[in-house]
Amino acid sequence: MLQQKNPKSALTQGRKSKRAIIYARVSTDDQADRGYSLPSQIEHCRQYAQRLGAEIILELREDHSGATPIGERPVGKELAAMVKAGSVDIIVIYQVDRLSRDIVDLLATVRMWLRAGVEIHTCDIGKIESELDIVLVIKGWQGSDERKKILERVMRGKAAKARDGKVTGGGVPPYGYRHLYDAHNRPLSFEVVESEAHIVRMIFDWYVEHHYSVKRIALELSKMRIPTPGENKGRFHRKRESGIWSGGRVLEILRSECYAGLWHWYRRIGTSGRFRASSEHVPIVVPAIIDRETWDIAQHQRKLNKIMSKRNVRLDYLLRGMVKCACGSARVGHFHNNHRYYDCVWRTNHNAQVEKKICHGRAVRADWLEGDFWAGLKDFFENYQRLEQLLRTAQEEQRTKQEPKRDELAAIEKLLADCEVDAQDCATAMRHAKGKILQSLELQQDEINARYDELTKRRETLIDTLSEHLSDSTVSEILHFARDVREGMENPDFETMRRNIERLKVVIVVN
Repeated sequence: MLQQKNPKSALTQGRKSKRAIIYARVSTDDQADRGYSLPSQIEHCRQYAQRLGAEIILELREDHSGATPIGERPVGKELAAMVKAGSVDIIVIYQVDRLSRDIVDLLATVRMWLRAGVEIHTCDIGKIESELDIVLVIKGWQGSDERKKILERVMRGKAAKARDGKVTGGGVPPYGYRHLYDAHNRPLSFEVVESEAHIVRMIFDWYVEHHYSVKRIALELSKMRIPTPGENKGRFHRKRESGIWSGGRVLEILRSECYAGLWHWYRRIGTSGRFRASSEHVPIVVPAIIDRETWDIAQHQRKLNKIMSKRNVRLDYLLRGMVKCACGSARVGHFHNNHRYYDCVWRTNHNAQVEKKICHGRAVRADWLEGDFWAGLKDFFENYQRLEQLLRTAQEEQRTKQEPKRDELAAIEKLLADCEVDAQDCATAMRHAKGKILQSLELQQDEINARYDELTKRRETLIDTLSEHLSDSTVSEILHFARDVREGMENPDFETMRRNIERLKVVIVVN
């Protein structure tokens, strides 16, 4: 009886050697002094692949944190896509923690790649046969634990240093300052950069003494082509010409207490992007560029300007904050010749006077735009068949986008099932164990419990993420909502119209 061969296997056998990809990763906490430099990793992996007799088709290098899931890193995402497409037979990595420092992400990724028929090799443990390989699990936990310990040690050291009144962190110092370093080349304090400090004093003088607006200050600085903070510190990839200031950058300087001689050190909450409450900030005395009285006056003036700007907002612009110009800028409402308009902010922007960018978009009468939009919105909600078709298209696009997370969830479900089997086997063995064997089983039990907890947390996170999708019931609810909205569109007042538009999170682009 003839058996049909696997096309992929036949193709692999037809090649002289297997296709190998080398993946190397570094991050700021493990650089060359620990032997983790990219060239060092690549060289070891090349030698390993040569011993396997594999053909290296690609060498991937990435500078990214190992705490980020592989599928969310730029290069890691590329590697995962090649695995899914069947474009690789072997992946060679220097060490397990170069793949991931998150134990759950590590085990789930290894499982998915092995199921895709890819061999995974690391220079420290060799070929990985299973996601439950005991050496893999142990090294995965070590990498995950080391990441937490590194973060905690670093933050403890920074907090202690800040409490001693020393500037901490190797980041970019505020505009107007440079770092002062100790004998070990670690940041100790700030010293004033007079060429930049002069600009800071000029900004505060214009704002406090001459009552210039933030927008006008930015205009004056741009006219003078004074290098911006980002240009001086090399922090940002410039999209504008050199010497073009924004109001936001000026406002950032005006509200920084550092210029009055008090810099604040603060830490984030866990690994999130949120900062701790201001009560937990550590104030550190640094050289002042302006006097405290000037800074206090500037803060009082900022508060007054904020209050006045709220009072001056016109409430009769139905699409306020929702209209964009084709050039990419926002369109704001203004009153002219007894008519309301939506005009591109670039036309009145200070940078338009000094930059080459020009917007040719004309101001649009507000009553025309609002009338056309409301009529189109009513038509949109009346045509239920077209609305349902759009929803189904969005539903399919969302399914495609969430497919990697569904794959990860399936892998984690299997890992949880394996974990439960391991727990049962361990519990059975412990009933009759004694001495050293019992101690070893107890350690194994702790590892299984920790693994189960981490897998459960990740599963809950994925379930929450995947639950935010356009299910068939959600589509039905939206269509029902559309009918209700349509009924409320007949002769509505301004507040009802505005409330409905805000609920829909509308964005309008005017060409």
